Amino acid sequence: MADPAAHLAASRTGRPLGAALLLTAALFAAATQPGSSGAPPRVECRAMAGRLLATIDLEPALDAALEQRLGSGLTSTVRLTVTADGDRGPWSSATRDFEVRFDPWTETFDITLREHGAPGRSRQAADWPALHRLLATPDPFDLGPLAGLPETFTVEVRLELDPVTARQLEQTREQLTHPAGGPAAGGRSLLGTLAALLLRAPPPEASRFRSAPFTRAGLASP
Repeated sequence: MADPAAHLAASRTGRPLGAALLLTAALFAAATQPGSSGAPPRVECRAMAGRLLATIDLEPALDAALEQRLGSGLTSTVRLTVTADGDRGPWSSATRDFEVRFDPWTETFDITLREHGAPGRSRQAADWPALHRLLATPDPFDLGPLAGLPETFTVEVRLELDPVTARQLEQTREQLTHPAGGPAAGGRSLLGTLAALLLRAPPPEASRFRSAPFTRAGLASP
């Protein structure tokens, strides 16, 4: 005999309970999955036109399983965040998203690069080695004007794969706690209670790498 509580939760959500639980479990796993340690990338900093530019080489840090993940046919996001830290904490940072989708018909990768305050840029990689090079040696990151840059600083590189944002977690929590056609406001379904427990998770861990110290006076400049 079917579990009455399970049947009730399924009828309230309008979908089988198993499918909804799988969605919840997947989001919970994504929110708590630790980043791999990996080998540290190489970081170079230079001054150009009064600004701090950071160049990173991720070749040592890219996991061997990345090709299989990005070749799934689904759109995946590789997020790189580069932060300059001084003795008083973060000084400046820049984030770049690589939205990657493998086209099984042409066997190529379509990439959209997104940065704050700039329009998306489209790229295409003919195969995995080409995509690997694009990810391993991205264009330099502009960390802002040199004014105020600490005399000594380090650079942290944060690498995330398919990051789950706080907003996505909040929307999922709301949808599962009060599904459309579910109990009236103030009510709470069995699935919603479970979702609220599972989604009280911290932001996803990411792979973080820190450079050796740089000095402002020692910055290379063209």
